[in-house]
Amino acid sequence: MGYTTIIDILGAAIIGGILLINLLNANGTLVENDSVYNHDKNLQQDLVITATVVERDFTLVGYVNNSELIGSNANIIDGSLNSIKFRTDIDNNGTIDTITYYLSDLSAMAHTPNPRDMILYRKLNSDIPYVLANNVTRFRLIYFDSQMLPVAPPIGLTTVVNYIQIEFRVEDAYAFDNNYSEAIWRRITVSTNNVSRIN
Repeated sequence: MGYTTIIDILGAAIIGGILLINLLNANGTLVENDSVYNHDKNLQQDLVITATVVERDFTLVGYVNNSELIGSNANIIDGSLNSIKFRTDIDNNGTIDTITYYLSDLSAMAHTPNPRDMILYRKLNSDIPYVLANNVTRFRLIYFDSQMLPVAPPIGLTTVVNYIQIEFRVEDAYAFDNNYSEAIWRRITVSTNNVSRIN
């Protein structure tokens, strides 16, 4: 009878231990899923805010409320794979503005664990550059003419560009289990109607 009690206690301890391990594993999975979900949600919100500004600005490339730019190719002043400077009347007041988008180098975000994150700056005229996003790991621009043929950068004042493909990726600054959450936004072709009309 004594041996049976010891075997029952050992059996209960083993079963209890297995249940405890399963409970701890389930709790770890719940914490991981919650963390990943919250990181993804925050990234998606960052992405939407950044994409809204970028999309609005890029649809206004070459827009002007008067005829100053008509007949001119000087709408995209300077364009590369990851930066652009263009002319537009951003606030529709008849005054031509200059907007610049560019990436920082990797050292600007060296204080975060993510080795790839950079700052995407937006500069209006001669104002101090505005940090549009500080978790960008990719900002890529591809330029096309009216026939959708690629136009190789550098883009200058006399280059005719009718469409711009924009792509950027944001990543979390902190990894969970050595994985950085990421979100990507791509506008396959942004038709710059004002550029088409002017050129």
